Amino acid sequence: MVNIKTDKAKYYLSIKNENETSPILFLHGFAGSSRTWNHIITQLNCYTIALDIVGHGKSKFLDINSHYSINDWSDELNFILNELEISKIKLCGYSMGGRLAIAFASKYPDKIEKLIIESAHLGIMDSLAKKKRYKEDLLLSKLIEKDISIFAEKWQKMPLFSNQKMRNEKAYLNQQKIRLSQNPLQLSYALRSFSQGKMKSYKNKFREFDFPILIINGSEDVKYKEIGKQMTKINPKAKQYVVPKTNHNVHLESPQVFIDLIK
Repeated sequence: MVNIKTDKAKYYLSIKNENETSPILFLHGFAGSSRTWNHIITQLNCYTIALDIVGHGKSKFLDINSHYSINDWSDELNFILNELEISKIKLCGYSMGGRLAIAFASKYPDKIEKLIIESAHLGIMDSLAKKKRYKEDLLLSKLIEKDISIFAEKWQKMPLFSNQKMRNEKAYLNQQKIRLSQNPLQLSYALRSFSQGKMKSYKNKFREFDFPILIINGSEDVKYKEIGKQMTKINPKAKQYVVPKTNHNVHLESPQVFIDLIK
């Protein structure tokens, strides 16, 4: 366990099986933490790093009244890697973490040995759709600050997560505990900072990526399955794997298939 302070945040990292190879660095989804990867990491038995994205878990913004952007996030992750003297990573991101992984790879492509994207996209291109999404996220951020338990209940009822309890009850219950343990003000600020409505489109940058790209989607996640397919058309180095009988969170619903894919 490592704590690293940057100019704008304090970060918590869990490092396992450290050696001379390039680690797999895991980025969780919104309202998650590094602990959502535990059941994956314990079975991989290789050099891994899982961090709490700022505003989640034990990673904190130093000042929630200051400006923080996805660009700041990319710079801070680069700072962390330099502090750890890591020159290359296999970067794996789920959902929001996938978007942040794409943003980091766009700014620091030389740090990427392989990019693994689970259920994420390259950013909203339509300006009206971006404004609409940001307004929705602002309302959600207010709900988080008002009552995080109501937020957690509402979030879990999204169709994307409908079969999680049935398919992996232990991970599902762990995920619920993590959501309810979040600091409401920190999580709210993270949502405003990392909202899809504030993220630029990385379509052109993605086209230039010159390293292996693995895209993982669930067969029941119709929207993101199609997004993944389109991403393979943008960059021929991107390969998509669609996991049967699985929705948005593949590593929770089909952990063994996920492990086999990233190995």
